[in-house]
Amino acid sequence: MFLQNISKFIFNYRYEQATAESVTTVKAAFLDFYGVAYRGMSENASKIAYASIEEIFSQNFDSKLKASIIATNKKTNFLNAAFINAIAAHVLELDDGHRGAQIHLGSVIFPTALSICESYNLSGKEFLEGVIVGYEVGILLGQIVNPQHRNNGFHTTGTIGTFIAGVVASKLLKLNETQILNTLGLCGTQSAGLLESDHGGSMGKVLHVGKAVQNGILSAYLAKNGFTGSETIFEGNEGFLKTMVFPNSDYSAEDFSFEEVLGDIGKVRVRDIYFKKYPFCRHIHSSIDTALKLKASIGDEYDHIENVVVKTYDVAAQHDNRNPKNLEELKQSLPYAVAIALVIGDVNVDAINLLIEYGLLNDNSNVTKVNSIKKLAQNMVLISDDKINKLYPAKRPSNVIIKLDDNFRNGEFQNITFIPKGDFENPLHLKELVEKFKSLNPQFDISNLTVIDSIENYSMMDVVRKLNGKIL
Repeated sequence: MFLQNISKFIFNYRYEQATAESVTTVKAAFLDFYGVAYRGMSENASKIAYASIEEIFSQNFDSKLKASIIATNKKTNFLNAAFINAIAAHVLELDDGHRGAQIHLGSVIFPTALSICESYNLSGKEFLEGVIVGYEVGILLGQIVNPQHRNNGFHTTGTIGTFIAGVVASKLLKLNETQILNTLGLCGTQSAGLLESDHGGSMGKVLHVGKAVQNGILSAYLAKNGFTGSETIFEGNEGFLKTMVFPNSDYSAEDFSFEEVLGDIGKVRVRDIYFKKYPFCRHIHSSIDTALKLKASIGDEYDHIENVVVKTYDVAAQHDNRNPKNLEELKQSLPYAVAIALVIGDVNVDAINLLIEYGLLNDNSNVTKVNSIKKLAQNMVLISDDKINKLYPAKRPSNVIIKLDDNFRNGEFQNITFIPKGDFENPLHLKELVEKFKSLNPQFDISNLTVIDSIENYSMMDVVRKLNGKIL
């Protein structure tokens, strides 16, 4: 019954129902996605994914449905293009997300929508329609399952992300309600993603996103051609909720009320998504924001810091790796993120790459700033604070306290951030998103982005051509 109602919403939703705020937000999200994915394509994980797909499918039959691989001016079959673009969109840890749903949305939604819309030459309005439906259903499902699902060790972007890709694909392929329902049923049985990949310092985290997109599209095509999926895969007694959200409870489908949830279909505000400023896990961002405020007070006197204490919520405090050995581990390390902010005063992709080049992830370095970062990270005290824990997940607070040495009279500075930069209460404005795009891709002709402002007036083939720098 639950997925039947979701399917009905997906089938009936029309672009004309979207609020001006939703349209503006998803356009900003598309711009942000494209900039992050464009730069992300140069990362090692993206290159490996590209080479692997090329190796596997180079001798395969030629597909008539082709889509562009971002930042390459090359095309491949649209399923593989979506897979590669999704990895590129997530690899930098700079893609959008939603605080309550605890999920990255754009890195799943846009690769799915772009690949199908370009292949079928759909309109910009159809593109936006599919994107908005993806955000609405994705936020809704994520809020139902979290924080329990995340606390059970699942990466929501991989699990619920599979449903989201199926939602977008089924909408853009114009499936009927029964086909959409079968799509969601097939998505549920393919949904996967374990947080051990995130915190174990592997590239598995970005694979979750690529596979979510691939499996969601595959599910839609299977359903389109008559393949069936379980309509109770989400709420059934052996379904998603029972096995992956409430495995140790006496949960039963009959006891779980969806009435209130179903009343929210189509009412979820897309504006609630956040945009990321720093290439670290979102749970670390409040600590970075607070550290940067303190950096403004102490300037370059970081070598006189006697100790640093970070009081935050439990999930954030668990990001306590003090010896990251690769980039993937670094992006999950709160001590290193705060130390970089206090020493460098700028937490961006280029600064971090330079620090790594100077030995940040090695046992030894001859660079003073690198060694200062390591020292601060090693000695940092992380505290899961009871009062702060009560504010999570509605807020994501972090209180950072630094104590200086005798040269500064043992002075103490502290500050707190309740909601990190980028959430709608503390937003990154469009101008800042454009600056983020430019900083990631300084060689990109920023004037090509103007096509996004009036995307409704173009076909998506033309949108992709314009983004690739071609004259329309």
